[in-house]
Amino acid sequence: MKITEIRIHQPVGLLRILSDEGIEGICLGVDESTARYIQSAYRDYLIGKDPFDREAIWQELTRRDRYQYLPPQVRGYLDVGLWDLLGKATGLPIYRLIGGFRDSIPAYKMGPNFDNVEMFVAEAVKAKNEGFFGYKDHFCENPPEMMMDIARESRKAVGNEFSLMHDAVQQYVYSDALRVGRVLQEQDYFWFEEPLRDFDLLGLKKLAAALDIPIAATEYLPGTIYSTSQLIAEQAVDIVRASVPWRGGITDMLKIARLAESFGLNCEITSSGVTHGFVHAHVIGAIKNCTFYEATSLGSQGGEPLITNPLILENGHLPVPSGPGLGVELDWDEVEKQTEQVLQF
Repeated sequence: MKITEIRIHQPVGLLRILSDEGIEGICLGVDESTARYIQSAYRDYLIGKDPFDREAIWQELTRRDRYQYLPPQVRGYLDVGLWDLLGKATGLPIYRLIGGFRDSIPAYKMGPNFDNVEMFVAEAVKAKNEGFFGYKDHFCENPPEMMMDIARESRKAVGNEFSLMHDAVQQYVYSDALRVGRVLQEQDYFWFEEPLRDFDLLGLKKLAAALDIPIAATEYLPGTIYSTSQLIAEQAVDIVRASVPWRGGITDMLKIARLAESFGLNCEITSSGVTHGFVHAHVIGAIKNCTFYEATSLGSQGGEPLITNPLILENGHLPVPSGPGLGVELDWDEVEKQTEQVLQF
Protein backbone atom coordinates (compact mmCIF):
# COMPACT_ATOMS: atom_id res chain seq x y z
CA MET A 1 0.00 0.00 0.00
CA LYS A 2 1.22 3.50 -0.88
CA ILE A 3 0.00 6.99 -0.02
CA THR A 4 -1.08 8.69 -3.23
CA GLU A 5 -2.72 11.97 -2.26
CA ILE A 6 -3.67 14.24 0.63
CA ARG A 7 -6.89 16.25 0.53
CA ILE A 8 -8.16 18.76 3.08
CA HIS A 9 -11.71 20.09 2.98
CA GLN A 10 -12.09 23.67 4.21
CA PRO A 11 -13.60 25.15 6.29
CA VAL A 12 -14.78 21.71 7.42
CA GLY A 13 -11.24 20.85 8.54
CA LEU A 14 -11.39 17.30 7.16
CA LEU A 15 -8.03 15.68 6.40
CA ARG A 16 -8.11 12.72 3.99
CA ILE A 17 -5.05 10.54 3.30
CA LEU A 18 -5.68 8.49 0.16
CA SER A 19 -3.95 5.25 -0.87
CA ASP A 20 -3.45 3.26 -4.05
CA GLU A 21 -5.78 0.56 -2.70
CA GLY A 22 -8.77 2.90 -2.52
CA ILE A 23 -8.67 3.06 1.29
CA GLU A 24 -8.36 6.41 3.04
CA GLY A 25 -7.69 7.67 6.56
CA ILE A 26 -9.31 10.77 8.02
CA CYS A 27 -9.00 13.27 10.82
CA LEU A 28 -11.11 16.35 11.60
CA GLY A 29 -9.92 19.64 13.06
CA VAL A 30 -7.37 20.77 10.45
CA ASP A 31 -7.54 24.51 9.86
CA GLU A 32 -6.17 26.26 6.77
CA SER A 33 -2.83 27.25 8.32
CA THR A 34 -2.22 23.67 9.44
CA ALA A 35 -3.12 22.48 5.97
CA ARG A 36 -0.47 24.77 4.46
CA TYR A 37 2.12 23.44 6.92
CA ILE A 38 1.27 19.90 5.84
CA GLN A 39 1.71 20.89 2.20
CA SER A 40 5.00 22.71 2.66
CA ALA A 41 6.71 20.47 5.23
CA TYR A 42 5.43 16.94 4.78
CA ARG A 43 3.74 16.37 1.43
CA ASP A 44 6.86 15.57 -0.58
CA TYR A 45 7.95 12.98 1.97
CA LEU A 46 4.60 11.26 2.51
CA ILE A 47 3.54 10.66 -1.09
CA GLY A 48 4.62 7.15 -2.08
CA LYS A 49 5.28 5.98 1.47
CA ASP A 50 3.79 2.81 2.93
CA PRO A 51 1.47 3.89 5.78
CA PHE A 52 2.32 0.69 7.66
CA ASP A 53 5.80 2.12 8.26
CA ARG A 54 4.40 4.07 11.20
CA GLU A 55 7.62 4.40 13.20
CA ALA A 56 9.75 5.39 10.21
CA ILE A 57 7.21 8.04 9.23
CA TRP A 58 6.93 9.34 12.81
CA GLN A 59 10.70 9.67 13.10
CA GLU A 60 11.00 11.61 9.84
CA LEU A 61 8.06 13.92 10.59
CA THR A 62 9.53 14.62 14.03
CA ARG A 63 12.92 15.36 12.48
CA ARG A 64 11.33 17.86 10.10
CA ASP A 65 9.61 19.58 13.01
CA ARG A 66 13.04 20.55 14.31
CA TYR A 67 13.94 22.52 11.19
CA GLN A 68 10.64 24.28 10.62
CA TYR A 69 9.48 24.77 14.23
CA LEU A 70 6.02 23.41 13.45
CA PRO A 71 3.17 23.23 15.96
CA PRO A 72 2.77 19.63 17.26
CA GLN A 73 -0.78 19.38 15.93
CA VAL A 74 0.47 19.46 12.33
CA ARG A 75 2.24 16.13 12.70
CA GLY A 76 -0.46 14.92 15.08
CA TYR A 77 -3.33 15.22 12.61
CA LEU A 78 -1.34 13.32 9.99
CA ASP A 79 -0.49 10.61 12.49
CA VAL A 80 -4.16 10.17 13.38
CA GLY A 81 -5.13 9.93 9.71
CA LEU A 82 -2.44 7.32 9.09
CA TRP A 83 -3.61 5.17 12.01
CA ASP A 84 -7.18 5.42 10.73
CA LEU A 85 -5.96 4.27 7.32
CA LEU A 86 -4.17 1.27 8.86
CA GLY A 87 -7.20 0.27 10.88
CA LYS A 88 -9.40 0.34 7.79
CA ALA A 89 -6.82 -1.62 5.80
CA THR A 90 -6.72 -4.37 8.44
CA GLY A 91 -10.40 -4.22 9.37
CA LEU A 92 -9.49 -3.53 13.01
CA PRO A 93 -10.35 -0.69 15.39
CA ILE A 94 -7.21 1.25 16.28
CA TYR A 95 -7.16 0.15 19.91
CA ARG A 96 -7.13 -3.50 18.82
CA LEU A 97 -4.49 -2.78 16.18
CA ILE A 98 -2.28 -1.27 18.89
CA GLY A 99 -3.04 -4.12 21.28
CA GLY A 100 -6.34 -3.88 23.14
CA PHE A 101 -6.53 -3.58 26.90
CA ARG A 102 -10.25 -2.77 27.46
CA ASP A 103 -13.37 -1.93 25.50
CA SER A 104 -15.09 0.36 28.03
CA ILE A 105 -13.70 3.33 29.97
CA PRO A 106 -15.05 5.01 33.13
CA ALA A 107 -15.59 8.73 32.56
CA TYR A 108 -15.37 11.88 34.61
CA LYS A 109 -17.02 15.15 33.69
CA MET A 110 -14.93 18.21 32.85
CA GLY A 111 -16.61 21.46 33.85
CA PRO A 112 -16.14 25.11 32.88
CA ASN A 113 -15.01 28.04 34.99
CA PHE A 114 -17.62 29.85 37.11
CA ASP A 115 -17.50 33.06 39.12
CA ASN A 116 -18.92 31.76 42.40
CA VAL A 117 -18.52 28.81 44.74
CA GLU A 118 -22.14 27.69 44.54
CA MET A 119 -22.05 27.07 40.79
CA PHE A 120 -18.86 25.00 41.04
CA VAL A 121 -20.41 22.86 43.78
CA ALA A 122 -23.70 22.47 41.90
CA GLU A 123 -21.86 21.26 38.80
CA ALA A 124 -19.96 18.64 40.82
CA VAL A 125 -23.22 17.40 42.35
CA LYS A 126 -24.82 17.31 38.89
CA ALA A 127 -21.93 15.20 37.54
CA LYS A 128 -22.36 12.71 40.37
CA ASN A 129 -26.11 12.49 39.80
CA GLU A 130 -25.54 11.94 36.08
CA GLY A 131 -23.54 8.81 36.81
CA PHE A 132 -20.01 10.06 36.20
CA PHE A 133 -17.18 8.64 38.28
CA GLY A 134 -15.67 12.05 39.00
CA TYR A 135 -15.69 15.76 38.27
CA LYS A 136 -12.88 18.12 37.26
CA ASP A 137 -13.21 21.88 37.61
CA HIS A 138 -11.46 24.51 35.52
CA PHE A 139 -10.57 27.38 37.82
CA CYS A 140 -9.35 30.49 36.02
CA GLU A 141 -8.74 34.08 37.11
CA ASN A 142 -10.34 33.67 40.54
CA PRO A 143 -8.59 34.14 43.91
CA PRO A 144 -6.97 31.04 45.47
CA GLU A 145 -9.10 31.44 48.59
CA MET A 146 -12.19 30.85 46.46
CA MET A 147 -10.76 27.54 45.22
CA MET A 148 -10.12 26.45 48.79
CA ASP A 149 -13.80 27.07 49.58
CA ILE A 150 -14.83 25.21 46.42
CA ALA A 151 -12.78 22.18 47.45
CA ARG A 152 -14.24 22.04 50.96
CA GLU A 153 -17.84 22.60 49.87
CA SER A 154 -17.63 20.23 46.88
CA ARG A 155 -16.32 17.38 49.00
CA LYS A 156 -19.03 17.98 51.57
CA ALA A 157 -21.68 17.93 48.82
CA VAL A 158 -20.58 14.82 46.88
CA GLY A 159 -19.23 12.65 49.70
CA ASN A 160 -16.00 10.71 49.98
CA GLU A 161 -16.52 8.08 47.27
CA PHE A 162 -16.69 10.46 44.32
CA SER A 163 -13.46 11.57 42.60
CA LEU A 164 -12.70 15.29 42.40
CA MET A 165 -9.91 16.92 40.38
CA HIS A 166 -8.77 20.53 40.17
CA ASP A 167 -7.35 22.06 36.97
CA ALA A 168 -5.68 25.39 37.69
CA VAL A 169 -4.89 25.97 33.99
CA GLN A 170 -1.34 27.06 34.92
CA GLN A 171 -2.70 30.13 36.76
CA TYR A 172 -0.95 29.93 40.16
CA VAL A 173 2.35 31.20 41.43
CA TYR A 174 4.18 28.71 43.63
CA SER A 175 3.04 30.09 47.00
CA ASP A 176 -0.63 30.02 45.98
CA ALA A 177 -0.29 26.56 44.45
CA LEU A 178 1.15 25.29 47.73
CA ARG A 179 -1.69 26.76 49.79
CA VAL A 180 -4.38 25.44 47.47
CA GLY A 181 -2.67 22.06 47.17
CA ARG A 182 -2.69 21.55 50.94
CA VAL A 183 -6.45 22.07 51.02
CA LEU A 184 -6.97 19.78 48.02
CA GLN A 185 -5.10 16.95 49.68
CA GLU A 186 -7.05 17.49 52.91
CA GLN A 187 -10.21 17.03 50.84
CA ASP A 188 -8.81 13.92 49.14
CA TYR A 189 -8.77 15.29 45.58
CA PHE A 190 -7.70 12.75 42.96
CA TRP A 191 -5.17 15.09 41.34
CA PHE A 192 -4.01 18.71 41.13
CA GLU A 193 -3.63 19.60 37.45
CA GLU A 194 -1.43 22.31 35.92
CA PRO A 195 -0.77 24.24 39.13
CA LEU A 196 2.20 25.98 37.46
CA ARG A 197 3.44 26.46 33.90
CA ASP A 198 4.37 23.14 32.28
CA PHE A 199 7.92 24.34 31.62
CA ASP A 200 8.49 25.35 35.27
CA LEU A 201 10.56 22.27 36.05
CA LEU A 202 11.99 23.57 39.33
CA GLY A 203 8.65 24.90 40.59
CA LEU A 204 6.80 21.67 39.78
CA LYS A 205 9.55 19.58 41.36
CA LYS A 206 9.44 21.66 44.55
CA LEU A 207 5.64 21.50 44.67
CA ALA A 208 5.50 17.73 44.05
CA ALA A 209 7.95 17.20 46.92
CA ALA A 210 5.92 19.42 49.27
CA LEU A 211 2.50 17.88 48.61
CA ASP A 212 1.07 14.37 48.82
CA ILE A 213 -1.67 14.99 46.25
CA PRO A 214 -0.60 13.81 42.77
CA ILE A 215 0.57 16.64 40.50
CA ALA A 216 -0.63 16.30 36.88
CA ALA A 217 1.13 18.29 34.16
CA THR A 218 2.70 18.27 30.64
CA GLU A 219 -0.57 18.88 28.75
CA TYR A 220 0.90 21.76 26.73
CA LEU A 221 4.59 20.90 27.09
CA PRO A 222 6.47 21.15 23.76
CA GLY A 223 8.81 18.33 22.79
CA THR A 224 6.43 15.38 23.35
CA ILE A 225 8.21 12.36 24.80
CA TYR A 226 11.61 14.05 25.11
CA SER A 227 10.50 16.92 27.35
CA THR A 228 8.13 14.68 29.30
CA SER A 229 11.01 12.38 30.21
CA GLN A 230 12.82 15.27 31.89
CA LEU A 231 9.90 16.10 34.19
CA ILE A 232 9.43 12.45 35.07
CA ALA A 233 13.13 11.87 35.75
CA GLU A 234 13.26 14.97 37.98
CA GLN A 235 10.15 13.76 39.89
CA ALA A 236 8.36 17.00 38.99
CA VAL A 237 5.10 15.22 38.06
CA ASP A 238 3.11 12.29 39.42
CA ILE A 239 0.70 12.06 36.47
CA VAL A 240 1.50 13.04 32.88
CA ARG A 241 -1.08 14.42 30.48
CA ALA A 242 -1.25 13.80 26.74
CA SER A 243 -3.66 14.48 23.90
CA VAL A 244 -4.28 15.27 20.28
CA PRO A 245 -3.53 17.89 19.16
CA TRP A 246 -1.30 19.48 21.82
CA ARG A 247 1.18 16.62 22.25
CA GLY A 248 1.20 15.25 18.69
CA GLY A 249 -0.73 12.22 17.47
CA ILE A 250 -1.53 8.65 18.50
CA THR A 251 2.09 7.56 18.17
CA ASP A 252 3.19 10.38 20.47
CA MET A 253 0.56 9.54 23.08
CA LEU A 254 1.54 5.87 23.07
CA LYS A 255 5.21 6.74 23.53
CA ILE A 256 4.38 9.12 26.39
CA ALA A 257 2.05 6.59 28.05
CA ARG A 258 4.63 3.81 27.88
CA LEU A 259 7.35 6.11 29.17
CA ALA A 260 5.13 7.00 32.13
CA GLU A 261 4.27 3.35 32.74
CA SER A 262 7.95 2.44 32.97
CA PHE A 263 8.21 4.87 35.91
CA GLY A 264 5.02 3.59 37.53
CA LEU A 265 3.02 6.69 36.57
CA ASN A 266 -0.36 7.17 34.96
CA CYS A 267 -0.82 8.97 31.65
CA GLU A 268 -4.24 10.61 31.77
CA ILE A 269 -5.47 11.48 28.29
CA THR A 270 -7.07 14.90 28.20
CA SER A 271 -9.94 16.53 26.31
CA SER A 272 -12.40 15.37 23.71
CA GLY A 273 -14.00 16.93 20.67
CA VAL A 274 -14.85 15.98 17.09
CA THR A 275 -12.59 13.06 16.03
CA HIS A 276 -10.22 13.70 18.95
CA GLY A 277 -12.69 12.01 21.31
CA PHE A 278 -12.52 8.89 19.12
CA VAL A 279 -8.73 9.12 19.08
CA HIS A 280 -8.46 9.40 22.85
CA ALA A 281 -10.89 6.53 23.40
CA HIS A 282 -8.73 4.26 21.23
CA VAL A 283 -5.52 5.21 23.01
CA ILE A 284 -7.06 4.72 26.46
CA GLY A 285 -8.52 1.42 25.26
CA ALA A 286 -5.00 0.24 24.41
CA ILE A 287 -3.15 1.23 27.61
CA LYS A 288 -3.42 0.23 31.28
CA ASN A 289 -2.10 3.35 32.97
CA CYS A 290 -5.04 5.69 32.41
CA THR A 291 -7.97 5.79 34.81
CA PHE A 292 -10.60 7.93 33.10
CA TYR A 293 -12.04 9.22 29.86
CA GLU A 294 -12.55 13.00 30.01
CA ALA A 295 -16.09 13.91 28.94
CA THR A 296 -17.99 17.17 28.70
CA SER A 297 -21.56 15.91 29.03
CA LEU A 298 -23.84 12.92 29.21
CA GLY A 299 -24.90 11.24 25.99
CA SER A 300 -23.35 12.39 22.72
CA GLN A 301 -19.82 13.73 22.85
CA GLY A 302 -20.41 15.84 19.75
CA GLY A 303 -19.42 15.98 16.11
CA GLU A 304 -22.89 16.11 14.57
CA PRO A 305 -23.92 16.65 11.83
CA LEU A 306 -20.63 15.64 10.19
CA ILE A 307 -20.35 12.50 12.33
CA THR A 308 -23.37 10.22 12.17
CA ASN A 309 -22.24 7.89 14.99
CA PRO A 310 -21.07 10.22 17.79
CA LEU A 311 -19.57 8.76 20.95
CA ILE A 312 -22.27 8.03 23.53
CA LEU A 313 -21.67 7.63 27.26
CA GLU A 314 -23.50 4.71 28.84
CA ASN A 315 -23.86 4.37 32.63
CA GLY A 316 -20.83 6.54 33.24
CA HIS A 317 -18.68 4.55 30.79
CA LEU A 318 -17.58 5.22 27.24
CA PRO A 319 -17.53 2.16 24.96
CA VAL A 320 -14.42 2.18 22.79
CA PRO A 321 -15.48 2.48 19.11
CA SER A 322 -15.50 -0.95 17.47
CA GLY A 323 -15.49 -0.01 13.77
CA PRO A 324 -12.37 -0.22 11.60
CA GLY A 325 -9.81 2.53 12.21
CA LEU A 326 -11.21 5.37 14.28
CA GLY A 327 -14.69 3.99 13.72
CA VAL A 328 -15.94 7.42 12.61
CA GLU A 329 -18.83 7.44 10.14
CA LEU A 330 -19.15 10.67 8.19
CA ASP A 331 -22.19 12.14 6.49
CA TRP A 332 -20.52 12.81 3.14
CA ASP A 333 -23.47 14.84 1.91
CA GLU A 334 -22.99 17.17 4.88
CA VAL A 335 -19.24 17.29 4.25
CA GLU A 336 -19.84 18.40 0.68
CA LYS A 337 -22.47 20.89 1.78
CA GLN A 338 -20.04 22.57 4.20
CA THR A 339 -16.98 22.38 1.94
CA GLU A 340 -15.96 25.62 0.20
CA GLN A 341 -12.65 24.39 -1.17
CA VAL A 342 -10.60 21.20 -1.29
CA LEU A 343 -6.83 21.51 -0.99
CA GLN A 344 -5.16 18.69 -2.90
CA PHE A 345 -1.51 17.83 -2.41
